[in-house]
Amino acid sequence: MSLLLCQPGSGVWKITGKQPEKLNVSLEWPCVPCASPACMAVCCAKNRECLLLDRENGEEISRMPCVPGVCGMCFSGCGRYLLQLSSEADCVHARFTQTGELCYAAPAGVFPHSMNIDRTGKNLLCAGGAIGEAYLFSVPDLLIVKTIHTRHPCFAADFWRDGLLLVCATEGEDIRTVVCTLPDRSSIPRSLTELPGAPAGVCVCPDGLTAMISTRAGLAGVNLKTGVLLWIHPEWALCTRIECRENETLISDTLDGSVWIFHHQNPQERRLVARSADAQACFL
Repeated sequence: MSLLLCQPGSGVWKITGKQPEKLNVSLEWPCVPCASPACMAVCCAKNRECLLLDRENGEEISRMPCVPGVCGMCFSGCGRYLLQLSSEADCVHARFTQTGELCYAAPAGVFPHSMNIDRTGKNLLCAGGAIGEAYLFSVPDLLIVKTIHTRHPCFAADFWRDGLLLVCATEGEDIRTVVCTLPDRSSIPRSLTELPGAPAGVCVCPDGLTAMISTRAGLAGVNLKTGVLLWIHPEWALCTRIECRENETLISDTLDGSVWIFHHQNPQERRLVARSADAQACFL
């Protein structure tokens, strides 16, 4: 698997084989990497700048502003727009990749930290953060298709085979993660299972039936049809970046700065990619 790796203080690396390639990227604190078939993007949250790179040769395509408190980015299905999620301005922006022009914007809850785009590249799902809502937007115009109301604050969300996956947090001293599903033709989320600790990141595997859910207690694999806990690994608690590709899962933005790849059906088959403060990575 090929990766794009951001290591503050070390730079941006393209990993396609045994020898990583350091890219010529002049960003003081690179973060929030993402990629499309043609482009790669990284941000510098410190000076609110975003850099687009050619995927093949790593050369700069364009520079553009990024939202304050950027916490997520992804490309539209057509590749012409870069979507940016702000945890400070509580919004999502869509910018034209060639010029950086801000084309569309929409509010996205309170202190949001999670967004995912579906496989068609035409629908974006944002968790509302500190409020009990999630939002389904059309892409790229960011028109609200549906507002989902949840019983508890919704901190992460993704698409699964039969609808939407919503990961919420209970209030009070003993915070727990409540995993809910919303079928395609329903408006009321159904509680599937609970996990110990507050939630962080989530990703649905390519089979559409298994989810990787990170909480304070660890990274858990959950069957979305039955709610059965498949496994949990405490060493990967509160990782906020999780990506699945084929049979492999990539986790980064972990508490100890480690970046791992593992087989999602057997997490013991794992490989350490890097370890440094605030390291973040994405699949290419």
